[in-house]
Amino acid sequence: MKNNVFWLCAVLMMAFGMSSCSSDDDDDNPIVGTWELKTLGYPGFDYEIPLDDRDLFIFNSNGKLKVIKKKRSFFPDFPNEDGEYDYSYDKAKKIIQLCGVARECIILNGEMRIDGYHEADSEPVQRFIFIKK
Repeated sequence: MKNNVFWLCAVLMMAFGMSSCSSDDDDDNPIVGTWELKTLGYPGFDYEIPLDDRDLFIFNSNGKLKVIKKKRSFFPDFPNEDGEYDYSYDKAKKIIQLCGVARECIILNGEMRIDGYHEADSEPVQRFIFIKK
């Protein structure tokens, strides 16, 4: 009986130890996880997206991004449709590479701000603001 209790305690300690290591990994790569597109920043004003219309962006640690769209939108050089996209993130330089374009990406206090795009025919989006789910 004592032997079984010892092994049970050892297994529990290993399980909790492994889970704390995975959260340390998230600290090294804060972009990993599920993010909700909350706000579009235009020149002079921010547009907060209604809760039911917010797109989900799921970043994994292998450089893949899964996008789940709630509402149709079109942003050149930014993930526009449901599906998987490649990404890379440089924490030191605060740069994310999405759809072949490098953009400034600042993550602070559960919020991520990614530089927007500029297009001559429409109002430019200066920043995309996400919150961590």
